[in-house]
Amino acid sequence: MMELSIILITWNSDRFVKDCLDSVWRATEGMKREFILIDNNSTDTTRELLLPYINRPDVSFFPQTRNLGVAKARNIGLRQAKGRFVWLLDIDTVVNREAREAMTEYMDTHDDCGLCGCKLVNSAGQVQDSCRRYPSFRFKMYNVLSSLLKKCKGADWMKSRIERLNESQFYHRQMKLSDAFEVEYIIGACQFIRKKAIEQVGLLDEHIFYGPEDADFCLRAGILGWKVCYLPSVSFIHEYQQITSKRLFSRMSWVHMKALFYFFWKHKRI
Repeated sequence: MMELSIILITWNSDRFVKDCLDSVWRATEGMKREFILIDNNSTDTTRELLLPYINRPDVSFFPQTRNLGVAKARNIGLRQAKGRFVWLLDIDTVVNREAREAMTEYMDTHDDCGLCGCKLVNSAGQVQDSCRRYPSFRFKMYNVLSSLLKKCKGADWMKSRIERLNESQFYHRQMKLSDAFEVEYIIGACQFIRKKAIEQVGLLDEHIFYGPEDADFCLRAGILGWKVCYLPSVSFIHEYQQITSKRLFSRMSWVHMKALFYFFWKHKRI
């Protein structure tokens, strides 16, 4: 039986491809595994760099003629996946065997867990808020106000108040401990999913081009009784690229906002 299906999307990812794929190969060596690579019409040297990998017998490659976004591209992989577990990964990750083994063992010993993830850190050692409470309009406003107030002088009492409210969407206290714990959702940079859960929950929502398809899947899984769990005792590198934060009024920022408002409407999140 196929143990693990690894699904990776590339899109102008030439600076990450080799490090990511080589690390996943090492981390899953010895398993019965398959790699499903989807390229979202890269225009840099990504496809050239993929050539040594896509000719391997355990790799399926699906080149696209346009950028499908995250949900549609990952769904191509999810439809093909044969493993009893499916590992959704961002291409800007560098994984390790310890984390992969910990997630596999956790899923094997917790039948009610439909999805888990581990701690993500960047190369400078900064921990990412990769487990969170479900997105809401309220949390989005806290994020925006917190960012704006940091640039202002004075009003320290207001900054402190908004920061405390903003913190309520995260699990910072639990993340500092070593025991696994249940969360509302884990970001799609690392989602280790039980195939049985996917069969019950369904595919990613293709109305969402870029975020929050990960939260939507976890919410739907939770409704069906599947737990979503975070393992703070193991970690790997994620060079987090929040492309919507680089330019507030960029096209991708508006695409992301549109997806968020769709999510708020769909799940009545205020």
